Amino acid sequence: MRRRAFLKAMGACVAGFATGGGAWAIGPMERRLAPSEAVPPPGRGARPNVILVLCDDLGWGDLGAFWQNTRAAAGQPHIHTPYLDEAMRRGVMLTNAFTTAPVCAPARASMVTGKHQGHCNLRDNMFDRPVDAHMTLGTVMKRAGYATWHVGKWGIGGGYESGGQPRRAMACDAGFDYSYGYPAHGHGHSFYHWEHADWRNSNAGSPLVENVSAAAKDDAFYANLSAGACGWERDTDGTYWRRLVADAECRHCYDTDLFTAKIKQLILAHQEAGRDAPFFCYACYTTSHGSGNTHGDPDMASTANFHVPGNAYPEADAADTQWGGGVTWEKDARGYLPFKAVDAEGANTSNTWIHPDYQSLDTDSKRRYATNIRRLDDALGDLLRFLKVRGLDQNTLFVFTSDNGPAGEYLTPAGINWVENAFDSNGPYRGMKRWSYDGGLREPTFALWPGVIPASGGDTPRVCAEPFQFPAWMATLADVAGLPQPAHCDGVSLLPALTGQGRQLPMRLYAEYNDGGSGQNFGFEQMVRDGDYVLIRNNGINGTRELYDVAADPEQADNLAADPAQADRVRWMTDLLVACRVPVAKVPDACGAPAAYANSHPGIEGAAMPATPLRGDLPPIEARLFLTGAAEWPWVPNFRTLAPDAAFLAQTFAAVRERLPAGCAFGLELSGWIDVPAEGDVTFSATGAGGCQLWLHEAHILEYEAGDCAAGRAITLRLAKGRHPWRLALTSADGPDGLCAVTSLGL
Repeated sequence: MRRRAFLKAMGACVAGFATGGGAWAIGPMERRLAPSEAVPPPGRGARPNVILVLCDDLGWGDLGAFWQNTRAAAGQPHIHTPYLDEAMRRGVMLTNAFTTAPVCAPARASMVTGKHQGHCNLRDNMFDRPVDAHMTLGTVMKRAGYATWHVGKWGIGGGYESGGQPRRAMACDAGFDYSYGYPAHGHGHSFYHWEHADWRNSNAGSPLVENVSAAAKDDAFYANLSAGACGWERDTDGTYWRRLVADAECRHCYDTDLFTAKIKQLILAHQEAGRDAPFFCYACYTTSHGSGNTHGDPDMASTANFHVPGNAYPEADAADTQWGGGVTWEKDARGYLPFKAVDAEGANTSNTWIHPDYQSLDTDSKRRYATNIRRLDDALGDLLRFLKVRGLDQNTLFVFTSDNGPAGEYLTPAGINWVENAFDSNGPYRGMKRWSYDGGLREPTFALWPGVIPASGGDTPRVCAEPFQFPAWMATLADVAGLPQPAHCDGVSLLPALTGQGRQLPMRLYAEYNDGGSGQNFGFEQMVRDGDYVLIRNNGINGTRELYDVAADPEQADNLAADPAQADRVRWMTDLLVACRVPVAKVPDACGAPAAYANSHPGIEGAAMPATPLRGDLPPIEARLFLTGAAEWPWVPNFRTLAPDAAFLAQTFAAVRERLPAGCAFGLELSGWIDVPAEGDVTFSATGAGGCQLWLHEAHILEYEAGDCAAGRAITLRLAKGRHPWRLALTSADGPDGLCAVTSLGL
């Protein structure tokens, strides 16, 4: 059989309170929340170097250890990824890792901002719209003292396809010191750089742009990284400096090779300069996104679609103690980087080379696709070898993942036929890119950190099946860097799962996407997961609800939604589709047109927040007080991950205030309920200099950090008649008087 059956995850934001000897909860996993273990897992606060690799359209089944080795054992055509397989054997495979949207831009926005698609300001097919850049992976790691680099595709900064929105969230606006790669979404649709006449504003072509932040502009370290350092110009919309990478520097360099060489150059220069800070590199490879003539270099030796290298990958060299062989940033006698696509006489060979293992495959699409992924394997094997040569492998956390499921529209035959009839790029799962089924959302993911993340010690990798989504990486990296996990973030640290020590907190898995070309007429898609159950609603197909037990039915073939035994589960998971998101029209600086968005999301965008079935007297307010380290918090922490210094119940907020310490910094988490007498609009607002993070049900409805929003913030939501749970996280620098005031909660 091609597909076969091979943990429970629920990140509830609001805990129910015991009343009359019982408790009410949204779902059966609701009360799993608990403070962190007394003994933290190894790696917390260790501040290793970090390399986070994000691929483009790479399917769960595209790597050997995930699925291709299964095909090989069955005698089927397959893709061999020996270096990545070996890396997985030295780390841990994360088989239940999910993106937040089944297409590029919103998935990348969630990765960078730490928010799932119910809260993110960039959703759907909003390519090149600017993400909310006030708290990102870059700003978090910068606050932790890291040198921060982005290499590869960005595409979420504004300008280009964004409908006139300014470039205000490019990588160097969003916490990164340095960026080298494709600024626009469309630029990454080629694997070969070439100068384009309108590189500043057009998304055509494939121009590589080098950027430095305003703070790093005068740092000689960054100025000396390239020969074009004198060509900097200040971006008119942002706060960073940029320059076009000239054709003479890297034209005909396959970008998988080029990005790897740039990462090696950055690391080597950082190390040789004796810079004390650890580094964080966000490496966004274009593999295995489709490519073609629309964006391709007109001077390529072959104009065939789906670009491949121009020659074999440079060999490893054990005697090379500087680079370890492979790609380097040094130039040869002809002035070329050694990995340019040229033959012995210097003639252009770009986009022509097929790996010998795949030359016998029966279609050009298969040959090129397999070569593309094998090249990524060669490049990352080279990078991991380089870390070892430089003595950095033991002190580097290496994470590998992809942005969404596999794509077939660039290949022959197009669509799901390609995915399932070529290499099973979606593994055993249903769907592909733009489908909110597991084939479009589940990503090939692993982590490697020798000495901290234990390996299996055998021929197959250790497997971790804890379900999580992209926002978990922001929380994990903050934890690794020694900072509190931000309440801003929809994820929780994965260190317990990665290390096998401590208690892993669960998180909510939620995805949404307005179908932008799946060919299936899904319309507005939503997915929510609780434990082993996944609920999917596709509004383009009459709002049909589908319920799957993905542990028993990984192919999502047996829809349980009509099973009477599942009626309650279907009801409350349907409620979650509204109760764990904020309408896009209510999100500050949301990308897109709210009116058009509402029209395309019938029954969702303006739906009333469903009430709970709680009856009887309202439970008291639950308060948890946090004092330890409060004066040093850089943001409102995720209090679910901290042990409180005190916890108590109170009937009113006035009674809570009486228990609060005066004259010192502290954090306060409150949970309670409001009773809405009739369906209608309710406005929630917060004003003051303290930090504030407010959830209603699981929707993160208000947020700002201490000092960021003294004038306040408000949101109006439509609520159904009945009881609604809320959770509020506050910080104060100076006793009760430093707390913000929150309305509509009786506070």
